[in-house]
Amino acid sequence: MTHAGIDIEQLFGAGLATDAEHGRLLDAARAEFIEHGFRRTSVGDIARRAAVSRPTVYRRLGDKDEIVRQVVVREVVSFFVAISGGVLTKTAPADRAAEAFVLGVRESRRHPLVIALQQFEPDTLTSFFTDSAAPMEPIRAAIAMTIAGDSLPLDGALRAAEMLVRVTASLLMVPTDALPIDTDDHARWFARTYFPAIIEASAGPGPE
Repeated sequence: MTHAGIDIEQLFGAGLATDAEHGRLLDAARAEFIEHGFRRTSVGDIARRAAVSRPTVYRRLGDKDEIVRQVVVREVVSFFVAISGGVLTKTAPADRAAEAFVLGVRESRRHPLVIALQQFEPDTLTSFFTDSAAPMEPIRAAIAMTIAGDSLPLDGALRAAEMLVRVTASLLMVPTDALPIDTDDHARWFARTYFPAIIEASAGPGPE
């Protein structure tokens, strides 16, 4: 399946296709995560909310880490599908990155899962952005595929995405009045001011 030039299955895995029960179980997990955070939610809690047995949850979704991964990936897919049409109309990689940044920061201010993590376990949210093995890794891949082009090969785009994710995480977790991103205008000014240099540097050869 493709959407506005992005191969969703290649990016996130062919396992995204789901039946009604699978989707309902993920909905139950998402609701528990929003109410209690990831750490405080057990597989039993998800099973009770979905009115199924724990073995059913394990059989359909896997263990707790896999459930978290599936919920997060589904959210990432929904977000990037929603914004890709507008972002991919931009020609320059830096302009694409800036638009994705503005929309991503806007979404982070209102997304219930992000709000829940900020409330219950901000350290987990930080690790999602900075740990290469974390469920948020799809965001890096999505950004890289979004900004890659003739002037920015994929390996450079991946380096740029890594930098952009880490900068974004820092500004979200430790806001500063010197570089505010609390409004779309502020976020756009920041991205347009600093992202072109990151993109340009990333287009060159990587470390040997």
